[in-house]
Amino acid sequence: MFRETQVKRLLLLAVLSVSRGLSDAGCDAIMGSSGQTYRWALQNPQLVAPVLLKYDFLEYKSPLMSTLTDNALVIQAPADITANFVLTSPDSNTTAEQKYRLQSIQLRKPALVAEGTKQELSHELEVVLVHREGTGSRFANVIVPIEVSAEPSLDLLAPLLDQAELPSEVGELQPVLVSMLPLKLANVFANVSFQHFWAEVKTSCNGGSAGARIFMRNQTIATSKSRLQRVLNMLQYAPEQLPTLPPTQTWLVQPCPRGGSCAFPTPTNLTPQLLEAQAALANDSTKLQTAKQAMDESLLALTGNGTEIANDVYTTAVRSRDHLRNAQAAVDGASRTVETLQAQIDSAASAVWDSDAPPVGSGDSRTTTSTSTTTAISPAVSAKPSMLATGISVHDCSMQAASPVEVDLAKTEHVDAGSGESSEALLFWRLSATPGLPPAEAAAAESAAVAPELHVANLGDRLRITPVDQKPLMVLLVHGLELPISFVEVSVPGQHALAGKRSAAEIQLVHMPSDASKAVAVAMQMDTSQDENAWFQHLGDSLPRAGMTKEVQGADPMMMHPAFGRGVAGHFFRYDGRLLQDSSCARIRWHVLEERGHLSSSQLQALRQVLRPPGSAFETDPSALSPMLLRGQSRVSLATLHTGTQAVLAQVASDAASDFCP
Repeated sequence: MFRETQVKRLLLLAVLSVSRGLSDAGCDAIMGSSGQTYRWALQNPQLVAPVLLKYDFLEYKSPLMSTLTDNALVIQAPADITANFVLTSPDSNTTAEQKYRLQSIQLRKPALVAEGTKQELSHELEVVLVHREGTGSRFANVIVPIEVSAEPSLDLLAPLLDQAELPSEVGELQPVLVSMLPLKLANVFANVSFQHFWAEVKTSCNGGSAGARIFMRNQTIATSKSRLQRVLNMLQYAPEQLPTLPPTQTWLVQPCPRGGSCAFPTPTNLTPQLLEAQAALANDSTKLQTAKQAMDESLLALTGNGTEIANDVYTTAVRSRDHLRNAQAAVDGASRTVETLQAQIDSAASAVWDSDAPPVGSGDSRTTTSTSTTTAISPAVSAKPSMLATGISVHDCSMQAASPVEVDLAKTEHVDAGSGESSEALLFWRLSATPGLPPAEAAAAESAAVAPELHVANLGDRLRITPVDQKPLMVLLVHGLELPISFVEVSVPGQHALAGKRSAAEIQLVHMPSDASKAVAVAMQMDTSQDENAWFQHLGDSLPRAGMTKEVQGADPMMMHPAFGRGVAGHFFRYDGRLLQDSSCARIRWHVLEERGHLSSSQLQALRQVLRPPGSAFETDPSALSPMLLRGQSRVSLATLHTGTQAVLAQVASDAASDFCP
């Protein structure tokens, strides 16, 4: 009964904090985020940090409150938890101690790795321990990779998930750590090492950012398949994130328990390995020359005997070809080893600890102000085939990339395909081209294409629509390149503005390939009309609520907009920006059609009933939040929270009295 009362009080505090409004605390108690998802950093054994990470994490058993966001399960760290670490140097005169205290535990999906490649450290889930510096404005994120094992020995997820009812809708709150198993975060740091570098993370203050130390654990922690599946099911609608490349210089950091005696790690001298690799390369190069000479002799024997070739000559030629291939592969492998070792040695020779740290205050969230909707847009560069071929840098953060809600189209580039090159026009197809197919058959296949079944997910401020079979919804042709559409998003009102005015709704088609530098989007502004939009009509009469999904039989995508029916659009606005919810460093080339589409008033009303405005915070529209379920009691709606708070307080007080009074 005592533990049940703890859970009730914890949930009540969370409800009250939401009812008072989180915006007041956004800059008074700045919270950090889990940051970007990374491709796992490569270790350089010669680059060892001149500090020790001394950690102090005690067991914790009381329930914790979790919240489901668009991309993670966020578990807030309570004030009474002992969970912190300091960075200290053996020579205290050279490096002052920097103390970081745990703010939250965040469970998220790892970065989406392109097919045919893999992470340096393969894993299925990431746990991010978000810390804030005790005397400054910086953060420290400890990223822990999670993999599945049949018999996990140190399962970090078990105490958090066992006997807990996880949130199922975005914005829903649920208590975790409700079993009798203690949370042992010290296991994250024991007997392992980390790769360290600096980055920036989003904060809760005015959408600002701050510098953050990133610690990537060099070993995975195991969990059971069932626990992993519970988390992945909860995060199934979280958007996939492409990996951000870590810096080439990452430092090996050694943890040490607070009060313990730990030997300071010694850098590995890579010079002997380099000399050995160079000798192997020289030996393999000699073998390659011998194999090439044998292949030349075999080719001469094959071509010098006219049309009649003896079996032994042919067999010798095949054997020489195989030897040449093997020799070339050996040289390639040895060359890569030499290059890697030489690069690691050069990096260690030039590296300076913390030289990549952002200046104090440069990313301080308190100094961040809202971006103007008209002045933050840099002039768009005229798109040429070479730009799409080489790609737009997605990790260059030297300029702030604007999201659609920050853009005034009147200040972007306007494209008129009729007055310039014909390749400037945008073409729309149902199907990708089939090489070798006669034009008549290709046209017949295009006309006979069957509309796919659609998966519709409500992400809170927009609908995301993807084909169930994961095939492209349609194909966009830009500068002769076929760009299959990855997903469609619908928002109300529109995200883009023209001379300060937004359309009633907006539909966006996004091409998001494995190489994010080639991301492209087309947006259609939609006005109110008496006529139904035939494509939208097939989404059904009942759209999913926030955090929910449904599957429907889609209609011909060419009915979505008049330009699609014609198959071409020649007038549009163009600029380089980002998606509404993506990192400011994730660039995407936007094309906003000048010609407007339409939705009926009833279709717009259906959207307004289930979506909040694009980019708005939850507290701006409490009715869009899921009800919060208190164990053993009825759901408490945020819409009626202000009138029902006293009743809930009285109930909890009564329960507490019955628990503690004789």
